[in-house]
Amino acid sequence: MKVTFEQIYKKIKNIDKEILELQNLKKRIPQNKPYSLDLHLSFDKIINDLINQKLELEQLEIENPPEDLIQNVLTVDLATASAIRAIPKPEIEEEDKVILDFLRKLPKTEIHLHIEACISKETIIKILQEHKENFDVEEIEKLYQFKNLNEFIKLFLFILDSIKKPEDFQFIFENLKHYLIQNNIRYAEVFYAPSRLIQNGLEFREIARTLDYLAKECVLDGGPEVKFLVDVSRTFGPENASKNLKRLLEAKVDTHIGIGLGGAELMGPARDFKDIFAQARAEGLHCVAHSGEDDGPWSIWDTVQILKAERIGHGTSAIQDPDLLEYLRDRQIPIEICLTSNLFTGKYVRRPQDHPVRRYYDMGIICSINTDDPEIFNVDLTQEYYKLYKYLNFSITEIIDLIRMGVDSTFKNNKFLMWKSFEKEIKHLREEYQL
Repeated sequence: MKVTFEQIYKKIKNIDKEILELQNLKKRIPQNKPYSLDLHLSFDKIINDLINQKLELEQLEIENPPEDLIQNVLTVDLATASAIRAIPKPEIEEEDKVILDFLRKLPKTEIHLHIEACISKETIIKILQEHKENFDVEEIEKLYQFKNLNEFIKLFLFILDSIKKPEDFQFIFENLKHYLIQNNIRYAEVFYAPSRLIQNGLEFREIARTLDYLAKECVLDGGPEVKFLVDVSRTFGPENASKNLKRLLEAKVDTHIGIGLGGAELMGPARDFKDIFAQARAEGLHCVAHSGEDDGPWSIWDTVQILKAERIGHGTSAIQDPDLLEYLRDRQIPIEICLTSNLFTGKYVRRPQDHPVRRYYDMGIICSINTDDPEIFNVDLTQEYYKLYKYLNFSITEIIDLIRMGVDSTFKNNKFLMWKSFEKEIKHLREEYQL
């Protein structure tokens, strides 16, 4: 049975209308009533089910799709959320510049970072020049100034489609290395999503070995240590995820230490990837997953109980479930906090001062601070720590404790020794800045 694009698009629009009606009804629920939280959760569940239906329709293969299809219904790996919005960059007040300088000099780790989103405009231009392709600098500038999910997707696809050969990763890694050094990040675990690159004709083994060589060379040159997590991806389904895992196992590169589950959260429930995560664990790989950024706490429950993920990426909706918060705290499962990224997606957090990281930390949950997509979201790790200080009342002592938690959240073998060296350095910096 053939279905036309117009029929699919009409159905999507009807689902959008139903979602809007439910959201308006949800706003009318009285606050601070004994039944309020349960009703809110019920509405969220129904709305998320409808969004899942919409995403299934969006993924149908269509013959001869309209030219502007990408502007309406395309979802890609890095777009974990179903919405992206533009947010203004905060002003740094004069009296805070000393704090910002201090925060920049602190030794750090980062473990939720997508290499594709570390690629600057300048690097894309270098890659295009290497390929001898025609391009318009002004158009590239405009792509990086996205204001919504459609424009974000367009930028991300442009970045991925610009990567034509493994050697391009030499430019990309140099970009990553510069970012890490600028923020005094000594150790990083970095995601990359191979699915689109493979679709574009690249070989996974060549990508993995190129990155492996560059990471080892970086350490030999006295630079930061970089390990990789391969995003097996919800976006293309469990079969494709299984192929990505197989590719990783066959590549046999020791800087590649695990897998992550990224892609559109509402499209691929964690439970669908149970067998893939079980196989990865059996092969000695670490397992992490994006969860609770665009779906409710039930998504996080599945991630920790079914996938047995060792860390949770984002975890913003965990705040809705007190039992889940206790579970994460008691089992010491770290949450990879990406404050600015969560503001861009805007599903659960619209202002930095409302981010649940303050509550998580106060409860004793392990939190690591990360940027997610620094070049795309125009943020760096130093600024993320500054926002905690500025908007969420984290003291300098608490920020240093978060840096310790960041070290503890890594998969580095000798992380105790790394923290001891950090501790000495931080002590000297506090004395120098009198903080």
